[in-house]
Amino acid sequence: MPPAARSSTPRKPSGPSAPRRSAARPAQVEVPPGLSAEEARRVLAAIAQGAATVQRTHRGVMLGLEPTSGRSASRFRIVRLPQRAPAPPPDSTEAAELPPEAARAALQRAYARGAEAAAGLLAGPDMLSSDALAARLNLSREAVHQKRRRGELLGLEGAKRGVRFPAWQLDADGRPLAALPALHAALGEPWAVFRFLRQRHPDLGRRTGLEAVTDPQQTAAALALARRVGSAFSPAGA
Repeated sequence: MPPAARSSTPRKPSGPSAPRRSAARPAQVEVPPGLSAEEARRVLAAIAQGAATVQRTHRGVMLGLEPTSGRSASRFRIVRLPQRAPAPPPDSTEAAELPPEAARAALQRAYARGAEAAAGLLAGPDMLSSDALAARLNLSREAVHQKRRRGELLGLEGAKRGVRFPAWQLDADGRPLAALPALHAALGEPWAVFRFLRQRHPDLGRRTGLEAVTDPQQTAAALALARRVGSAFSPAGA
C-alpha cells in the first residue's frame, strides 16, 4: 500500500520554545486633569514636532502656551518661542578693554546704583533716626553717636538720609544686641555687619546672622563665622 501523502502545510512549533505573538496595543496616555483629550493630543504633537526639529538641526526648541480669544474652540494655542542669546559675563574682554572715559562712566553708574539701593534701604520703616533711637534708649543724641563709634550700635550712613539705625538691633527689652561690638571688630564696617545679620548662612543652618546671634546656643558659632568672613577680606587674608 502506498504511503499516505503528507500535508504540505508547515506545522506551527509547539512547546515552551515557541514564540508567542501578542496583538499590538495602542499606547495608552493618561490625560492630566484640566485638559481634554484633543488638547492633550495637540500638546504631544507639538512636542513630537519640536523633538524632530531638534534632531534635524541640533538646536534647542522652546515652546509656549498662549491663551486664545473667547470665540475659539480651544482655550490655548502652542507657539514656538524665540531663542535668547546668553548675556555676556560682566567681566568679559570687551568690558575690560573700555576706554578710560567709558570705564569711569560705568564706574559712576555702578556707584549710583549702589547709592540708590542704600537709599531705598535707609528709607524703610524699620530705620530710625538718631533722635528716634535716643528716645527709645533714653539717651542723648550725642551718646547714641558715641555708642555707634564704639561699635555698640549699628548705624548705616547714606548719601541723602544721614545715619539711620535698624530698629531690629534692639532686643525685646529695648537693649542693643550684645554681639554688635564683636561683629564690628570682625567685619570692619557697618554695612558688612548689616549684610551679615540679614543674610542666611549655610554654616548656621540657613539661619540669618540676626537669628543666630540672638540664640545663646549659636552665638559663638555666629561670631566665629563672622571672624572667618572678615579675615577673608582683610589684607592678611587677601
